[in-house]
Amino acid sequence: MSDTQQWDRVVDVIVVGSGGAALTAATLAHDGGAEVLVLEKADQLGGTTAVSGGVMWLPGNHHMAEGTDNREDALAYIRAIAGGREHDPELLEVFVDTAPQTLRYLEDHTPLRTHVTALVDYYRTWELPGSRSLPGRAVEPDPYPVGSELPNWVDKLASRGTLMSLGAATTLSEDMAPKTPELLAELARREAEDIRPKGAALIARLFKGLLERGVETLLGTPTRSLVITDGEVVGVHAEHEGRTLTVGARKGVVLACGGFEWNPQLVRAHIGYDVQPLSPWRNNTGDGLTMAVAAGAELGNMTSYWGTPAMIDPDITRDGEHVPQFEWGRAEPASIIVNREGRRFGNEALPYNDFPKLFGAFDGVGFPNSGPAYLIFDRTVRDSQRILSMLPGGPDPEWVHRAETVEDLARRIGVDPAALEATVTRYNEYAEKGEDPDFDRTTRGLMAPGRVAPLREAPFYAVEILPGTLGTNGGPRVDRDGRVRRQGGGVVPGLYAAGNTTANLFGWAYPSGGATIAGGVVFGYLAGRHAASRPARQV
Repeated sequence: MSDTQQWDRVVDVIVVGSGGAALTAATLAHDGGAEVLVLEKADQLGGTTAVSGGVMWLPGNHHMAEGTDNREDALAYIRAIAGGREHDPELLEVFVDTAPQTLRYLEDHTPLRTHVTALVDYYRTWELPGSRSLPGRAVEPDPYPVGSELPNWVDKLASRGTLMSLGAATTLSEDMAPKTPELLAELARREAEDIRPKGAALIARLFKGLLERGVETLLGTPTRSLVITDGEVVGVHAEHEGRTLTVGARKGVVLACGGFEWNPQLVRAHIGYDVQPLSPWRNNTGDGLTMAVAAGAELGNMTSYWGTPAMIDPDITRDGEHVPQFEWGRAEPASIIVNREGRRFGNEALPYNDFPKLFGAFDGVGFPNSGPAYLIFDRTVRDSQRILSMLPGGPDPEWVHRAETVEDLARRIGVDPAALEATVTRYNEYAEKGEDPDFDRTTRGLMAPGRVAPLREAPFYAVEILPGTLGTNGGPRVDRDGRVRRQGGGVVPGLYAAGNTTANLFGWAYPSGGATIAGGVVFGYLAGRHAASRPARQV
């Protein structure tokens, strides 16, 4: 092994990243008796988790009423939507069996507190076996008083920032509820006292638990490479305050530092077409993937990602560049989405994870849906639905395409007028009858069947819509303890991974809101626990 004087410091377990998976791994490693150090590349805590809805989809969790869920149903549902594309069927069972104990442990041993939220399983309308409606399997964190509980970290905890969808002060359940005077007063109180909900609350609560444990976290400290001796991972090389920091790990290194969506070369190489990242600004560049490959990791799920349709509001920029936004108005009744040929190419009411995958479809000759596509809608949608910064009753911004006829709208966006007119005419014909024979929008959709209505009320509008991603989900495969599998068999000794750094256990699929964080947290739990149990090495 390496001489101890080669190290700037030595700990038992190094956790790379500070999202939900990372902080859970650090918690369990510490509680297993390990000395833990957390290294975060960004200047703020929380990664993608902190700017998310903070929901965790955990089948069989203790907040569900007794008898409303069971192992067999949860597995049947996951297997149905994964469709055999999961890279390791055993991990589906590990997830379902470990999910309840993970949440129970975190609520019993950290400041984390959660409640059931208003999300059903996303494929409920497909009538798949084992799916659940309300009350569902998803929980979200209770709002947390960051201002009073973490006063020294207020500016170091990532927030939703320039992402416009979902409220910055509301829980997800409140986003779906009427804005009563009582709720508005509560939101004002949260703003005044810096009480944060959603992903920020999840990170703040887990991080508070680490502070109480005395676990050190270094921000602005990108990990550049692993230290590997005789095929075993024994430490990392990082950068901190302008110098190289070499840290030894007596028990293991956990990579939980996001995916590669901000690395155009890796996106092109593995996904094959551009996707607009909605995760924290330029942080997830595939560091964990690169390090795992260098250690000999076996990879899986590399062509997949957590998808969402994305839009661009020219008025929202960061460092002089546009910031992709969540879509607005998709699947409103008097709206459709068309490709550059003026044709619909999918059910506009599909779950947000699924619709962007249609942009990569190959028709035998080419890729007809290559972005941008266009959300086409009429005045009824314009008058009732916010779309980016365009509000009902407000002026039409310069960036929105508008015309008095469908044909003229087509010319404005560079689409064949006859093709778009034919598409709208066919859609309207069936929408009058409440039908959609082309894409089954009236029978299937995100959590509920989609709705249709004719596009008849001028003026007509068009907004570009692009494939977006909340994060990639391909990477090193892991075993039931979160250990990274080695190419050719076995595991890479001393190396663990969790979250978006790893191959998604569900394959391409996204069972419901919060499945992303849930998978990361569960395998962070397993990785941290196992790493702590290893005998300490002399490094």
